[in-house]
Amino acid sequence: MTTTASNSSGDDIHSDKETRYQQQYTLAVDITDITDITDITDITDITDITDSTLSDSPLSLKETNYPEPLVFEPSKDIRELSQGGGLQMALQTLVASLFTALVLLMPLTIILAFIYVNWARLPLAAYVGFCYLDPAVDNGVGRRIQWVRRLGIWKYVNAYFPVRIVLEKKLDPSLNYIFGVSPHGILCFSGQVVMGSQKSGLDEALAGITAHPAALHHALRLPLFGAYLLAIGAISSSRRSIRKCLASGKGQSVGIVIGGAKESFYTNRGSRRVILKNRKGFVREAIMAGAPLVPTFVFGENDIFFQVEHPVLRRLQEWLQSRMMFALPVFYGRFGIIPRRTPLTSVFAAPIFVEKNANPSHDEINKVHAEYLVQLHRLYNRFKPIYDPEGGDLVIG
Repeated sequence: MTTTASNSSGDDIHSDKETRYQQQYTLAVDITDITDITDITDITDITDITDSTLSDSPLSLKETNYPEPLVFEPSKDIRELSQGGGLQMALQTLVASLFTALVLLMPLTIILAFIYVNWARLPLAAYVGFCYLDPAVDNGVGRRIQWVRRLGIWKYVNAYFPVRIVLEKKLDPSLNYIFGVSPHGILCFSGQVVMGSQKSGLDEALAGITAHPAALHHALRLPLFGAYLLAIGAISSSRRSIRKCLASGKGQSVGIVIGGAKESFYTNRGSRRVILKNRKGFVREAIMAGAPLVPTFVFGENDIFFQVEHPVLRRLQEWLQSRMMFALPVFYGRFGIIPRRTPLTSVFAAPIFVEKNANPSHDEINKVHAEYLVQLHRLYNRFKPIYDPEGGDLVIG
């Protein structure tokens, strides 16, 4: 990985008209739903978050006080692979497509094997039982397996979704952080591509910090797919798991896609809408742990797929989501499920420090939450001209 103190792009990963945007090297952190820790009633309207609010807020960090960001560029082998064609391009496309199908293929493999392979039924039933009772789901640190994160297949994924990581400020590895990631996207590719792989450069950018993507509790119980998520470092998005993570040692941190399943319904090329206004559970957890909050925006996440939108379909999706706790968006990419070749640029804001309080008041939570929204707006507006010049305004709902 190459590190520079600049917010401009100089490499040449792509050669078409989207070069300026498609070169970006990104981060993201999550494959999750956080509905079970967002139960605090909202009393802050986003219309109150204005430029004057930013100036008056006692927690605000002035734009002029920020140094040049730290930009972690793709490694040389990833750049060369991304520029390649022929067989290399075909392999990248195949691997990216398999990642799209993982959530369906892995459980389906178990079901088909159980139906058609007689001798496998007993061991498969035992494995499913283990998945349901697996203690790693709620232990706060998951079951990260380094050889899985080092697999050669990751280089093809990282070449297909060129990743750049941008830090406004180097983070102190002695602290525990909550990374609030937006947007969710359809399948939260950024959580897998960046946090799941050592090829992404995240380990270098956050040296000394272990960032665990928070995943929907039920997803971690799925046969095979849950084991895959645990292997890349995912933990449950439950309160108990997040609290255990933040208390498990220096640098142990969690990445939460705050908008969760509901936000995926607003995913479409060009859409920059995030669901945050009524999501305050992550703020409460940060204050209770004394963990700094780091607003994180992933440019490119919403542009990987197109989503089918229809009023009747949306009502059905929202009804199912309210009962099953996860979303079922109808989406497509290139030639069906092949994701669009889109760079992912994860930009981390300077941390918002909070005072530890085991029993924070609503006023305290609302104050920090309002500051978080202000800083996310500021972060987006600062880096949008560089990494998403054709994107619209950030809309917080």
